[in-house]
Amino acid sequence: MNQAPGASPLTRSRFLPQLRKPVFVQTAYPPAYSARRRAGRTVLWGAIALLVANAALSVSVETVLPQVRDPEYGYRLVRLRAQQRAHPGRSLVLAIGTSRTQNVIDPTAMGFPDEPGSPLVFNFGQSGARPPHLRLALQRLFAEGVRPAAVAVEILPATLAYDGSVDDLFREQPARLTAADLARLAPYLDDPAVLRRRWLGTRVNSWEAFHMTILSHLAPEIQPWPERVAFQWTMTDAHGFSAYPQTISAADRERKRERAFASYGSAARDLQVRPLAERAFRDLVSDCRAANVPIAFYLAPESPIFRSWYSPESRATLAAFARMLSDELKCPVFEAPTDFAEEDFADGHHALRPAAARFSRGLAEQHLKPWLGSVR
Repeated sequence: MNQAPGASPLTRSRFLPQLRKPVFVQTAYPPAYSARRRAGRTVLWGAIALLVANAALSVSVETVLPQVRDPEYGYRLVRLRAQQRAHPGRSLVLAIGTSRTQNVIDPTAMGFPDEPGSPLVFNFGQSGARPPHLRLALQRLFAEGVRPAAVAVEILPATLAYDGSVDDLFREQPARLTAADLARLAPYLDDPAVLRRRWLGTRVNSWEAFHMTILSHLAPEIQPWPERVAFQWTMTDAHGFSAYPQTISAADRERKRERAFASYGSAARDLQVRPLAERAFRDLVSDCRAANVPIAFYLAPESPIFRSWYSPESRATLAAFARMLSDELKCPVFEAPTDFAEEDFADGHHALRPAAARFSRGLAEQHLKPWLGSVR
């Protein structure tokens, strides 16, 4: 470097370090910019927290929280396991069926003693169940490690006439299924990909799929009544029995029976056993045989007016189906008693509590005890 005119070496050494020292200029951002950055970070972390919470909920309902995914099934499973823990020496007998089963099988009224080796009956009815639902319930239980000593399955005649597809049965309830359930249903589905996509949507947005159930647990008072699902666990006892919730006046009974006729009257007049129903029952029997579990079938009682809806041809069709189960598949079929009155039912086929106790005692004494004794 050329020396500046008049500058001495001493002068250069005095100022050179100052020339080399970096100069930092601090920029002051406006307050609005800093607030936007903080807000952006908050939104980002909030989004991450939501994604993590949704993923945790999706995994939980798939594995350890069946009560949230499918309360009707999940709470019965929880209570079933509690009964097995409380009575480890007793032989589990499952009653699988529809809402009729929920209301008419009262295990505490059956009179089985609480002692080792005695049957421990558990009511595993599910409302609105069709034959594919019944098979799926048993498949789920087997997969959960539940190994009953015997299974009794309800035959509801009108459900044998269901002529829709399994795709339609589960179209509105994919959230209740697990990935394993999709595989179980695949042989019955016309297009498994459609149900799989709908199911995946419920897992991507688990809060939307399960918020009614979650709120019914945490804050039922803020839920409007049509959206509350708490009755699915608050009205079921330790043995799975769901007593009909109210006393029925004659006028209410007539209105409810009219609605029942709208749902079941045409099937009762012209009963036809559709291929889907027969296939599901045959598969259900095969599942039990593969697991070495004895299986029987039973029909629930109906009121005199309800029974009058069946035509002679429909009765013959039902009898032929029962013979297929008993003669071909070698499964006992327990016929329904016909001595119940109109006042024993809420709507002609859902039994009130006294009728449920009476039917349960008769089923145990006349059918279950002899059958269980023979298969034991």
